[in-house]
Amino acid sequence: MNAPVRIPCPFVYARGRRCSGHIVRVEAYKADLLWDFKEGRWSFSYRQPRSHYHLFCSEKGNHAGAFGPDSDQMKFYWQRLPDELQEALESSFR
Repeated sequence: MNAPVRIPCPFVYARGRRCSGHIVRVEAYKADLLWDFKEGRWSFSYRQPRSHYHLFCSEKGNHAGAFGPDSDQMKFYWQRLPDELQEALESSFR
């Protein structure tokens, strides 16, 4: 079995310091899901959601501020996701 891929967190703090965490969870929003009874699993009907993904970091979750919403730096459309993350997600569709 291969070791899990550690994809660096894309968040950059206001003073330019990159977050030292890695991605631990991805949520797909406005996704069209299909259930395949024969294979017994879920998949996206279009291989990607119509809207966007929210990424979650091992250090700071969604990097939400104390009184603000989650960070826009943690929201991506498919074509903007880091290549490593696209590959990891694609491999889960197979």
